[in-house]
Amino acid sequence: MKLYRAVPIPGFVDQQRKVRHEGRRLPSNIPYLVDNMWEFTRPASMPSRRHAVYASPTVELALECASAAGVDRAGYVVCELVFDKEPPTIQLSVKDARRHNDVPNVQRVVNGLLNRWVESDLANKSTLAALFLPGTSKEELIGAMDAQPRLKEIVLEASKVVTLWKDVPSADGEFFFEVLEGNGYVLTKI
Repeated sequence: MKLYRAVPIPGFVDQQRKVRHEGRRLPSNIPYLVDNMWEFTRPASMPSRRHAVYASPTVELALECASAAGVDRAGYVVCELVFDKEPPTIQLSVKDARRHNDVPNVQRVVNGLLNRWVESDLANKSTLAALFLPGTSKEELIGAMDAQPRLKEIVLEASKVVTLWKDVPSADGEFFFEVLEGNGYVLTKI
């Protein structure tokens, strides 16, 4: 299957080989809360969004879903991704992860549970912070949950509504993949 990606024209180099980005990627379109819940519930066999690259099944969708800050549609070039070898990939049930039902559902569940503690003092509220911090790993969240029963209750309840990893893919659903060590790809201008 062919995959496409729209990238901002400034800095684009046709046929440049891309490899794994080692740092944790922070989401620009998904609340940290939801991103952290997706990482917490991610099966080991699935690609991590923290190291992910996003792509679309069509040129049109790649352009429609492009979202670099301050770049309008005319400021993108659409490319086909050509891999050294196929990476671990998942296709979503929606065109763009920001439209996934988990976004409002996780927020609704967590906000409902937080209402119990909204009148707490800052020290009590801060015990829940790990869930909202950027790029919290599964291990970090588990460590915080072990120390904070309130946090554990919220995370376990929110986990019940996460469906990202179980969804049936849509024909026009966004793809994301993780470039593993020793693999890479090039962006070939369409």
